[in-house]
Amino acid sequence: SNDEQSGALEALEPPLGLECLEIGDYIGKMPVWHLNTEYTKLHSLKLERPHLWEKLISITSLKVLNVINCPALCEIDSTPAFEPLKVEECCSLEQFPHHMPALKWLDVALCDSLEQLPDRRPALKSLMVWACDGLKALVNMPALESLEVSYCDCIEHLHDMAALKSLMVRKCDRLKTLADMPALESLE
Repeated sequence: SNDEQSGALEALEPPLGLECLEIGDYIGKMPVWHLNTEYTKLHSLKLERPHLWEKLISITSLKVLNVINCPALCEIDSTPAFEPLKVEECCSLEQFPHHMPALKWLDVALCDSLEQLPDRRPALKSLMVWACDGLKALVNMPALESLEVSYCDCIEHLHDMAALKSLMVRKCDRLKTLADMPALESLE
């Protein structure tokens, strides 16, 4: 049952020295121990099918986050150390945190409620967006070097990407504008 799973994960509080954690097929609520600020070594977290988690609280040491099939997730707290961030099948997620200065790679797929992605990310080099039907534009990404956009039915504009070298666009039927990409070397 849901209560039994919640109790089990709560009782399995990981050791404070843990560096990587994966949680899968969990139907309970978020455990209280994740609020513990003493997890200073946890740098990688993978969550797959945590069905009832609505918000991910910041763990300041976290550098790698993968969230897959989390339909209730509405919010991800800002974590300044994120480098790669992968979010798939989070249909309730509407936006990303604004403060992610170290973010280098962002992969987003099947997040239909997502209306915008963080712009002006100083370190963001690679962005992959797949089947995010709420997105209408990707703009103001000055450090971005590689962009892949696929099956985004509502996206209309891609512009202001001064460092962009590689652009791949597939099945984005409403795309109208590609502009301000002076470094572009490859277009597919």
